[in-house]
Amino acid sequence: MKRNEIIKLTESPRDAQQGLPYVITPEKRAAYINALMKVGFDVIDFGSFVSPKAIPQMAEAGRVLSMVDKSLSNSKLMAIVGNLRGGSDAATQPKLDIIGFPYSTSETFLKKNINADGQQAEAIIDGLQHICADNGKELRIFLSLAFGNPYNDAWDINILSRHTEKLALKGITTITLADTIGIATAPLIGEVYESLLKRFPGMEFGLHLHTRPGEWYAKLSSAWNAGCRWFEGVISGVGGCPMTGYDLVGNLDTLSLISFLEEKQANHHINTGLLLNAVRLAGEWNS
Repeated sequence: MKRNEIIKLTESPRDAQQGLPYVITPEKRAAYINALMKVGFDVIDFGSFVSPKAIPQMAEAGRVLSMVDKSLSNSKLMAIVGNLRGGSDAATQPKLDIIGFPYSTSETFLKKNINADGQQAEAIIDGLQHICADNGKELRIFLSLAFGNPYNDAWDINILSRHTEKLALKGITTITLADTIGIATAPLIGEVYESLLKRFPGMEFGLHLHTRPGEWYAKLSSAWNAGCRWFEGVISGVGGCPMTGYDLVGNLDTLSLISFLEEKQANHHINTGLLLNAVRLAGEWNS
């Protein structure tokens, strides 16, 4: 690779915490975010503006943000929303930079995750674009189940491309492809990125990888070799989406991701000493 090639990294404490069998206090969540803000991540996916009845672990997201110190950090803060009400709530937060929305080619998953069908989900995206434009926020789309479908909904790369084209026509430029339940094979990941990067050269495609510990290297290598340069990880590798109806597989461990990038001699701009401090803090709430 070119030594000056830009690598972008997202750390996702939201994905780590949303599936826990207990709730971490807003004070501890904020303290953890403040530790992550010093590490050098491009984006920190800190939480969600969703109903606490649906995901109690993400309650009081605004209170968490109020205790986050952005003064000495270049990291952007992102929150996930599932509807326009959540988007409006998120948009009022001055410390928030990015609003993320979980779209999918799967009608079944959209119903499970955000209680919407495909047409309704597209309308939410339209509304979120207006909300973001009016409030100076960025919009990032997550394409859930980007590498297959376990619910017997139709899926192939052409279907994925058609949905991506819909998003491109709306002006979306940044999409994260998510292997939501860890079903992707390494060859398929490479095929998907090669296809989408070739067809949509003006778009940026990240990777949110749910994976078992023994499978991450081959999958990450496949995405890397196909040209993906934006990666999302979770310190300790825990978590996943609790709305799928499947057991949580876990996430790509950030330490494994950093090790991989160092092997590739990639400039990951992460302060490893401060990263290890964040690992220690994660161990306290994950023990």
